[in-house]
Amino acid sequence: MDKTDHQLRARLARLESQVDQLETEYTQINEMLIRCGFLEGISTLKFAMEELLVEYPDESSLH
Repeated sequence: MDKTDHQLRARLARLESQVDQLETEYTQINEMLIRCGFLEGISTLKFAMEELLVEYPDESSLH
C-alpha cells in the first residue's frame, strides 16, 4: 500500500466517522424536537422558522 492509498483510506475513515456522528446528532435532535411538539421534527421546525422569517423579514423586529 503506497502513501497516497494509505492517506486516502485514513481520510475515508475520518469522513465515515464524521458522518456517523452527524447522523447520531441529527437523530437525537429530531427526536427531541418531536417530543417538544414539532410533529415531524426538524422539518417542522424548519417550516416554522421559514414562516417567522417571512412574517418578520427584518431580524431586528424579533427583539
